[in-house]
This record gives sequence, C-alpha cells and structure tokens, in this order.
Amino acid sequence: MCNVTFFQHKSCKHVWAIISHPCGPYMDFHTCPTFCGAGGIKKTPGFYKTKSRPCPRCDLGGLYDRRCVRMVEGMGWGMHWGMDPDGGDWAVEVRMGETRRCVIL
Repeated sequence: MCNVTFFQHKSCKHVWAIISHPCGPYMDFHTCPTFCGAGGIKKTPGFYKTKSRPCPRCDLGGLYDRRCVRMVEGMGWGMHWGMDPDGGDWAVEVRMGETRRCVIL
C-alpha cells in the first residue's frame, strides 16, 4: 500500500497529499488499489506545515501531476474494530470528522 504525506501551506492554508513512497513501480493515485476502491487500514500519514514547498493550487496555478499530488478538500478519521483489517470479516467502523466522502480529490 502506498504511503502518503500531507502538507499544509502556512500562508494560504491549502492542504495537499503526495505519494511519498509508492508500493510498487508505476503506482500512483490512479493505479494503486489503495486509492482505487480496495479500502483497508492505512497507517496514519505524516502531516507537515510548510512555507518552502509551493502550494499546487496557488503557486503552481493548478498545473501539477494529479497522479502523484492531490489537493485535499476535507479530512475525516475513524476506527475499525474487527479481525480482518481489510474489511473481509464482520467489523464495526466508526468514522469521525467533517465528511464521509473521499478526502483526496
């Protein structure tokens, strides 16, 4: 499963995600099953506030590679209680946060 890192620009407050470590060759937001619907438990991603990295929306004018970088419109977290971390067995999931939709757009 690909590892994702989140960044928030200190000036404009936009948040974006990058794939910091792909799980295999040619894996990105379009091809990795982690993001293409095959759920599963993911480890908590890194979250960094930055001034030195350009904001993809403001500083790059929205011209960035969406296979490796995605803007984040909302974030939500949750917990999963069950035997199978991928959701194959009976389990209880509790989602918290502002939204139940995908956080990476």
